Amino acid sequence: MSLAHAANFVSLHQSPLRIALPPAAGSYDYTFNTKIGFKQQYAPEGVTGCAIGYSTGGCAFPGGGSLALPEFTGYQLQYKEFKIYIPAGSRSFMFSGYAPQATESAFALRYGSAPVREAALGTAEYQAVKSTEQIDSTFSRLVNEPAADHLVVHDGGGTVRFVGGQLDASKGSTSQGNWLYVRQLSGTPLYDIQGAIDVDLAKYAAGYAAIVWTTSTYPDPVDAPSPATGTVSTTDQQTTAATTTTASASVATLATAVLSTDGQPLQLGITLAQTAADVAANPKISAWVAARIPANGQSFLSDLWFFRKGDGTWASQVPADAEAVAFASQVANTATLRFTPSLDFTEAEMRAVNAEVHFGYKTSTGAFVSKGKIWPQ
Repeated sequence: MSLAHAANFVSLHQSPLRIALPPAAGSYDYTFNTKIGFKQQYAPEGVTGCAIGYSTGGCAFPGGGSLALPEFTGYQLQYKEFKIYIPAGSRSFMFSGYAPQATESAFALRYGSAPVREAALGTAEYQAVKSTEQIDSTFSRLVNEPAADHLVVHDGGGTVRFVGGQLDASKGSTSQGNWLYVRQLSGTPLYDIQGAIDVDLAKYAAGYAAIVWTTSTYPDPVDAPSPATGTVSTTDQQTTAATTTTASASVATLATAVLSTDGQPLQLGITLAQTAADVAANPKISAWVAARIPANGQSFLSDLWFFRKGDGTWASQVPADAEAVAFASQVANTATLRFTPSLDFTEAEMRAVNAEVHFGYKTSTGAFVSKGKIWPQ
C-alpha cells in the first residue's frame, strides 16, 4: 500500500504571512496582519502603483508591485517537498533559503508539475551542478522549460539561492499563474525560506481574478495553471500542454471540501468522480483516509500515520489485510462517490501538529491509487 509514500508538496502559502502595520503616533508597539492562503495573502489591493496585497516590499521596477513570500521558519522546514505559486504577471522572482554551513544539500525544481528526480546526486554530479548553475537566469529557464527538472545545490555557505532573475530583458511577465515545485533530494533541513515576486500590477489583477481556488478554509490556487490573460505566449502554451498531459493520465478526479465550522471537529467532504468505463470495470471499491503527522523536529524521528476507520476509530498500524483499516471497504461503485470522515480534532488542533489528511482507494483489480494530501490545500 503506497498511501504513505505519495508526493506531498506543502504550499508555502499555508504558512502564516505576518505583515507589520504602522504603529500609532508616538508608539513603538507594532501590530500585525496575519494571512494564510494565497487568496488572502495576495488579494490585489493596497497602494495603487506599487504595493499589492498586504506586502509592501517596494517596487523592483517602476509600475510594478512586490509580493513577499511567507517566511517558512522553524520546524516546518523539515518538509522536503514544497511549492510556491507564481502568479500571472510575474516579471521577476527571487527565492532563497538558509542551510547549515559546510553541508551539501541538493534540490530538484520544476515549473507546472512535480519534479521527476528523487535520487540524491552523486559526488561528480553534485560538483558539476555547483560549478555550472546560473541562478540569476533560473526563473526564465524554469518558465521556458516546464517539462524539465532543474537542479540546485548548496555551495557550502549559509544561503541557498534557488531562483533569481527576470523573465526576459524587456520586463515581460507570465500570462498565467502556475506552481513551482521544489523537492529536496539530500542534505539537512533548511532553517528558513524567503523571497519576493515582482509583478505587472494590471496583469496580476486580471490573473488573480481568473484563478480557480481550492475549497479549503484558507484557499490556494488549484494544482493546475490558471486561465491565461491577454496574449498566450509560447511558454504558457508549453506549460499548459505539459500539465494537460499529466492530468489526462489520471482516470479519476477528487474534490475536497471542509464541512465543519470553526471550533468543531474537522469534517471533510471527499468526492471521487470516475468515468463510466472505470465504474463498469470496478463494481466494488475500497477507500482509505489517513492522517499524517510529519516528524518536524518533534520527539519522534519519523512520520506518524493514523488511519480513520469506517467505525469512527483510529488505527496506527496497517495489518496484512489493509481492508481492516479502510474507511469504506468494498462498497458498490458509482460515477460519483462521496465520503464524509469526521476526524475528532478541530482544524486548529490538526494544524498545531502540522497534521495532514491523505486519501487513497483500491479498485477491483487490486490496484491502489493514492491521491496524496487532500487537506490542508
